[in-house]
Amino acid sequence: MLRFRIRGAIWSLEFSTEVAAQLASFAQRGWRSREAVGQLYSSDLTAEPIRVDRVTRLTPSWAGYSGVKLNIASVNHERQEMHKQGFHCLGFWHSHPESRPKPSHEDVQMAAEHARASKREFEGLVFAIVGTDPFPLGLGIWVHDGDAMWRAEHEVREVSHEMLQQK
Repeated sequence: MLRFRIRGAIWSLEFSTEVAAQLASFAQRGWRSREAVGQLYSSDLTAEPIRVDRVTRLTPSWAGYSGVKLNIASVNHERQEMHKQGFHCLGFWHSHPESRPKPSHEDVQMAAEHARASKREFEGLVFAIVGTDPFPLGLGIWVHDGDAMWRAEHEVREVSHEMLQQK
């Protein structure tokens, strides 16, 4: 399980081992690979931590080694279908061909546009980037509130004495 938190925030974002493995499977391998893109969903936006319950993969309008363009009609259709199933969109993920990903200028711009457009639905858009390093180093998490983008840091959970004895 991976958990991320923005410094000072009262909430955190959690990825189960299965969801993290699914995201990791989208990492780019080799110079011929293309960026992949999808959305993140939760069944409960009021929980603490907020769990990412579903990860989807979208068919982009265009994808290259270091760039991807969303198909907005596909994005909206998927959100409507997932909402019917009780899931709420948290934001987007996409891959980068770098080991420890960070958002490009275009990424920040796109996140800001979508955060401002979705202001009525949620307070911030989760923006995840899958790099080539193993997680958690290879998974970057940010939240854009429409004005600024905030990096979420991986929370290292302490292993208790009882947990060590169970192994």
